[in-house]
Amino acid sequence: MRGGTGAPGLSRCPKIGNVPKVSQEYMQNRRSEIVEVARSLFARSGYQQASMSEIIAATGLSAGAIYNHFSSKTELMSAAARVNLDRFTASSDELPWDFVEHCLRELQTDHQLTRFFAITWGEAATVPEIAAVVDEQLGQLRDRMIAVYRRWAEAELDLTGSELETWLDMLAAAVLSVFTGFVMQSTALANFDADRYFEFARTILRQG
Repeated sequence: MRGGTGAPGLSRCPKIGNVPKVSQEYMQNRRSEIVEVARSLFARSGYQQASMSEIIAATGLSAGAIYNHFSSKTELMSAAARVNLDRFTASSDELPWDFVEHCLRELQTDHQLTRFFAITWGEAATVPEIAAVVDEQLGQLRDRMIAVYRRWAEAELDLTGSELETWLDMLAAAVLSVFTGFVMQSTALANFDADRYFEFARTILRQG
């Protein structure tokens, strides 16, 4: 996540003569810039504490320009909650437990992202629109992790089709709890020990 600092970071609308030329690409880029600024403020202060007036001031845009892209603060919050998950992607030859640890290492090295996940998940308890985004994104992460386990299990384990699906359903709960547990514990516990957590994760996720 990039931090937003204000007007200098936002691009100006291109013009031909005196008539603004606004392309779909320009509109999408402007929307993304607003989201990045808002996400930075939400990560720092929390969703409810960061006001629209603060967000508007940080972007350097007018209130009308912001509301041209987002009809409400809730819509902007939902957009900010949907972070890019590309870093949580397995290589073709990655062992499943190594992939899960790879995901945890990404969280460990990007504390701002981990904190933002924790803030977002907390907000999901009371804001249905954010809850929907969290459900979608955690589902995507779960599916990616289970796909790696499926590939490994089909090659290494002697399971029938139904046995494999039952086993993967059980693993789904385990891998998701390991991921979410790291986020919550690393942001909430003063004496959190990441190395011990990784060892715990390896033990849990190598169970066949």
